[in-house]
Amino acid sequence: MSSKRDPGAYVRVARPSDHAASTRVLTRAFAKDPAMNWYGGVTELVEDVEHPTPKAKRSMRNLSWFQEALLKLTVLVGGVVTVVVVPRPDAKDEAGASTIKDKEKPDEEVVAVCLWLPPGKTLDVGPITVFRSGLLKVLRGWGFGGVKRVLFEFSPAVEHSLEKSFKARGLERLDSWHLLTVVVDPDHQKKGYSSMLMEEGFRRTSPKPVHLEATTPASRDIYARYGFEIDEVHHFGVGKVDKNGVKAKGEAATGFPEWIMTKVGSLSGSPDNV
Repeated sequence: MSSKRDPGAYVRVARPSDHAASTRVLTRAFAKDPAMNWYGGVTELVEDVEHPTPKAKRSMRNLSWFQEALLKLTVLVGGVVTVVVVPRPDAKDEAGASTIKDKEKPDEEVVAVCLWLPPGKTLDVGPITVFRSGLLKVLRGWGFGGVKRVLFEFSPAVEHSLEKSFKARGLERLDSWHLLTVVVDPDHQKKGYSSMLMEEGFRRTSPKPVHLEATTPASRDIYARYGFEIDEVHHFGVGKVDKNGVKAKGEAATGFPEWIMTKVGSLSGSPDNV
């Protein structure tokens, strides 16, 4: 794949017709994520998203149900979903007219996705919204253990860190934006699409603080270059999963770190090719 950004790439708010493609990007991008593996009780790392083993295929199916529900839930509570789209190579003829005859097939490809929660909005919702989002399907895929890890191990630890860090800054925790996720499809990484999403998002969020959770050292370092500061580091799954969030025993069961980070102030830094 070319490392150059598509000259036709641009950021826009996702449309309902983008949701399936956005879910696919989220699933492919998070297929090896330690937190997602831990949530889902994954027993085998997804080595190849293009040619997964039968076990990895089930893991990706379950992950796609979660990502689909998270996207829907973000929309239902009043959040913002943005995407980077690029023209499909075969979408235009030499005169610039569309060559796509199938109305179900868009002439743009979603290559990156970002989910935002505005100030005052949370994912703490009632049963009707849970049902509408499809979270019950997540229960089917991940089981009660997965729900327990998300709701009773991960979420309380994050909230405690945020309450502490915002209080120390003299700020109100709910008067901030939550950058839930920003991902790029594996086939389109290292082209600056992540930067496009974050820069567009920061123009929307300024001057409010923004907080997020980084699940890998690479994402942590990228966010740090954008001015995010580490509030606290949590280690999840110690004694149960390895560094990739995959089930493990003995010395391999180190668990994995997750960084709670907050950005206060204007946009700073603009990493290239992320």
